Amino acid sequence: MRKRHVTFRIVPLLAALLVSGGGLALVAPAAAARPKSTVEGYPSRCTGGLYQVHTVRKHRSSTLVAIDPGTGQVRRSADLDHAVNAIGYDPAQGLFVGVATRRGGHPIGDGGHIVTITPEGETRDLGPVRGDDSPQRTVPVGGAYSGTVVDGRLHLLLDGALVAVDVRQRGQTFLRVVRRLDLPRLPSFGDWDARPGDGGLYAVTTQGPGPSRLVRVDPDSGAVTETPVPALPGGGFYGAVAFDDTGTHLYATDNNHAGALYRIALDGTATRLARGSGLLGSDAAWCRGPRPDPPAPAPATAPVPPRPPAAPPIVAPPAAPRPVPPPEAAPVTTPPATTPPATTAPPSPAPVAAVKATRERTAVAAAPEDDHRTTTVRWGMVLLVLGLGGVAFARPVAKPIAKVRVR
Repeated sequence: MRKRHVTFRIVPLLAALLVSGGGLALVAPAAAARPKSTVEGYPSRCTGGLYQVHTVRKHRSSTLVAIDPGTGQVRRSADLDHAVNAIGYDPAQGLFVGVATRRGGHPIGDGGHIVTITPEGETRDLGPVRGDDSPQRTVPVGGAYSGTVVDGRLHLLLDGALVAVDVRQRGQTFLRVVRRLDLPRLPSFGDWDARPGDGGLYAVTTQGPGPSRLVRVDPDSGAVTETPVPALPGGGFYGAVAFDDTGTHLYATDNNHAGALYRIALDGTATRLARGSGLLGSDAAWCRGPRPDPPAPAPATAPVPPRPPAAPPIVAPPAAPRPVPPPEAAPVTTPPATTPPATTAPPSPAPVAAVKATRERTAVAAAPEDDHRTTTVRWGMVLLVLGLGGVAFARPVAKPIAKVRVR
């Protein structure tokens, strides 16, 4: 029982090892086929810099190298699937274009193919080059060792002639020879590059006595001019040359003298930047970033006339004080006439009645119109009449009263 328990434990373990081993066996070939690269996270469209392809051993694939133009030190490298030479950079595609003669160590038929290379080191075989007179005829380009791209055309030095191949993938003449110019006898050199703004094809040669020389080939006429460069050592072979963005300096690598990198000015002065190891073959191209668009001109505008001075604010005059109405005169209140208390008296004689009648008539006759100005005068007359009537009334009554008092 114990033995059986141990057996069941071992069987799953063996199965897991077989599964994992099988998985590793499947993954290993893919990993081995993938090119080694130190260009991790680098954008497909480089923004500027010096690139070279180096071939160290015969029949081996090349390595794409990014070099710091200030120090000459290698910044990035990527192993390629092809052995490549005669490269140039096409800014319209953001790709390097060159001639491949081998893939994976095996020769390519049809006399070499045109390939593109990304800054990460991924290559793509575009196929053979066709003739300009017959699209079915293949043009061998494997013997080209100098190349540069100008306006979508790969300019190759092939059999003593300048051969231009259309490398724009959407053109009607794609991968066809679109121009051929026979050149005069040239000094030996390993690479050329077109100078920005100049259009001339420049190279470095050490052939013949005397110092090394800077060679310029006119791409239109084929005329050749040379400028001595005493600072360069003789006896070398400069297989990789490339201009910077401004065309001020030409960077050249000497394959023979430990792969030394030089920066050369057009006046013939040169500075050695770095040394490496000897190279079997090399070629160079400057990865030119896209040129910024010129600033748009400012729209023409008519001059703005000066603003007139602001008018002073209109201040409304203070409102005139509202006239205060005069106080209303207090109404004159006339006190009511006081009537003497009635006195109980014996029946009055006839004269008293006459006086009363006269008083009433006088009161009625004296009733004035509604005139406030004579109010005081009328009341005074009323009082006067009443007073006179009272006197007249009091005199006849006084006598009988006196008589009674005597009795």
